[in-house]
Amino acid sequence: MKVFILHPGKANYPEISAYSGFLTAHGFEVFDGDSAVYANFQYKRECVLWCIMGFYPSHAGERLVIHDYRSLSLGKLAFVKDGIKRVLNARSNVRIFQNERMREAMGFRDSIPSLLLPMGVPDWIFNIRDDDTKATPSGKFCYIGEMSRERGFDKVLAAYRDAAKKPTDTLVLVGNPEREIYDAFKNTPGIQFVGRVPQIDALRIVRRSEYAVCYFPYHRPHCFQTPTKLLEYAALGKKIICNDAPSNVHASEELGIQSFITGKTIFDDLPAVARSTVSGNDPDKLRGLEWTSVIAQSGVMSHIQAAISMRAYG
Repeated sequence: MKVFILHPGKANYPEISAYSGFLTAHGFEVFDGDSAVYANFQYKRECVLWCIMGFYPSHAGERLVIHDYRSLSLGKLAFVKDGIKRVLNARSNVRIFQNERMREAMGFRDSIPSLLLPMGVPDWIFNIRDDDTKATPSGKFCYIGEMSRERGFDKVLAAYRDAAKKPTDTLVLVGNPEREIYDAFKNTPGIQFVGRVPQIDALRIVRRSEYAVCYFPYHRPHCFQTPTKLLEYAALGKKIICNDAPSNVHASEELGIQSFITGKTIFDDLPAVARSTVSGNDPDKLRGLEWTSVIAQSGVMSHIQAAISMRAYG
């Protein structure tokens, strides 16, 4: 049985490798790509089409069509774009949402069944150990992720630069910053840009640092999404500092993640962080975040197996 994971091709989707690994382990042959790749796919009527949602106005008679809403629309008039998707996208057999807030925001009012498939973390993240981290950069604080002015990350770095802290404290930044941000802070004492590295190496840097920093936007669509890095930091057992964005607050409360929640720029009051009793997280209590577990518990496999059985015996 073949599964094609269709995606817009404009962003990094950790779900794709997680879905692919899970389905392959269950005996499926898995393909993925954007609409241009799928146009040349020869097995459309024999496959399960799993769509990471963009705009797909038609389908080709696949055995089962899944519409998976991992995010809402970005940019100007995002609410209008989501309305267009709600009305003009082709019908699916089942819909998947990252969480209940996202399902409510999309506002479908029809009979198509829907499932919740939350964000997860790679199963192997729980096996990263201290003896794997030799010769890896480390600092007092570590941040992985987007560094853009649109998200206000320049203000975060300015707050760190101006904060009362020890001369030996270092903030290690993993990822590719906007050029303007890099130029403004590259020579700032206590700020170290590492650049983009493979995921496992990035997590090793986090493992060696004392605090993991989760900075997440407040605005749509981010206010509906679960912060992936927050989950990864928790699975590593780290002490976490995060801003009070709704998604950080919701995820910490709903998943039992220990976090020190600060204001918008995170580093305005570093002495308060030092005085706090924030503790590291217990990875053993967070095993349910493994992608294998998250996908299995969503119920999506029952829909796939039912579609296969109907075609086999229908």
